[in-house]
Parts: sequence; C-alpha cells; structure tokens
Amino acid sequence: MNKLMIAFFLISMNGIITAQQQYTWEEYGISFSLADDFVEKKNDATEFSADGDGMSLSIIPFKDASIDQEDITGFVMEAAASMELDRVDDVSTIEINGFQGGYAEGVQDGVNVFMMGLIDPDSETNFFVIIAFLEGDGNAIDEGIEICRSIQKL
Repeated sequence: MNKLMIAFFLISMNGIITAQQQYTWEEYGISFSLADDFVEKKNDATEFSADGDGMSLSIIPFKDASIDQEDITGFVMEAAASMELDRVDDVSTIEINGFQGGYAEGVQDGVNVFMMGLIDPDSETNFFVIIAFLEGDGNAIDEGIEICRSIQKL
C-alpha cells in the first residue's frame, strides 16, 4: 500500500486522526491545541472560550503572584462547590509543561465538568481551565486530556 493510500485510510477513519488547531495567546504567553471542530467563541484579555462537537472549553487567566499549589487546589474545590455539581471527585495535584496546579472532575445534569487550576511559578499569571462534555463520552475525555496536555508556556 503506498503512502498516499495509507494517509487517506487513516484520515477517513473517524476518530483515528483528529486535525488540530494551534492557538497562541500572546498576551499571556501560552499556547494550546484544539481539535479542528472547535469554534472560537471569545478571545480577549478576560477569557478564551471555544465550543467543539459536544464539548466546551474556557481558559480564564488571573494574576496572583502569592498563590501556590496548595492554594490552587483549594481554589478548584471552591469553584466546584460554587457550581453546585452533583458529584465532585477529590482534587488531584498536577505538574504539566512548567505549570503546577490541581484538577477536579464533577457531574451536573449529565454533563461532565473538568476543572483545572494552573499556576506559573515564574510569573503572577495563572489560569483556570474548564472543560465540559456529555457524561460517558469517551472521545471527549480523551480530547479533554489532550487539550490539557497541550497547554504550555511560550
């Protein structure tokens, strides 16, 4: 099978290869990738948000040079409580691409909500990431993980 036929086969397989859009948020010095079905809804100094097939993403920056990993996990739990989710998993700490933080998952009315607080130990700019998708959507879970893994400092 030649390379062109292999590429066509892989592209035509739904879910095997997802084309990505690369975003750079110069104002905050980060970049991230989203699947090509995402459509940007808001992109300004207060928020980046986009909707994809059955999934929504929001990244909200905030400045606080004094916050540490313990503070951000508490912040994530407070945010989860304020959303009055039906079920919230405990916050787990993470270190990813130079950020430290915490994340929690919750459910409300059949919608999974993934919340992640990221602090940049080298600056006062931090981020709160919210990804929402339908409960039981395995593709959305994988896609959400890839979005989170793609967030990086420039």
